[in-house]
Amino acid sequence: MRISTLGRTLALALALGAVSLRDSRAANEGITVPLVLADYYGWAYTEIFMDHADIFGWSTAGVDALGWTLLAAQGDYTGLFLVNVAGVAKTAYPAVTLLGTSDAGVRERAWIALGTHAATLLTLELLGRPALSIQSSMGPRGDGTGLELTCRF
Repeated sequence: MRISTLGRTLALALALGAVSLRDSRAANEGITVPLVLADYYGWAYTEIFMDHADIFGWSTAGVDALGWTLLAAQGDYTGLFLVNVAGVAKTAYPAVTLLGTSDAGVRERAWIALGTHAATLLTLELLGRPALSIQSSMGPRGDGTGLELTCRF
């Protein structure tokens, strides 16, 4: 019995969803941060531009850049939503590409991307996700008493 591409993609998505249901800890940033950067910023954009999906690539890069700029400039999580949207788009792109193309090179890059995304997500679950910590001022006094928020992606 041959499993269709859609079936394999759905099975992978369900497996990754089941793995990420538990709470995670932030740890091993020396390994996990470079892994995320290489996968979601290195390979994902390489694949998109090699596939000549320029409009998608530049708009995703713009959303990423805007999100990181807002996160850095405002010091809160306003931009994190945009960064996460771009990450979801870069994760969904290979699955959508597999469903819509017959070009062997594009399909090969899409399978590589799905494999690297799966490996990255499993590594983050096993080793711990990187923590992003931002201090924010609380209360009407504004005396620097802050609340530390941790966001895990």
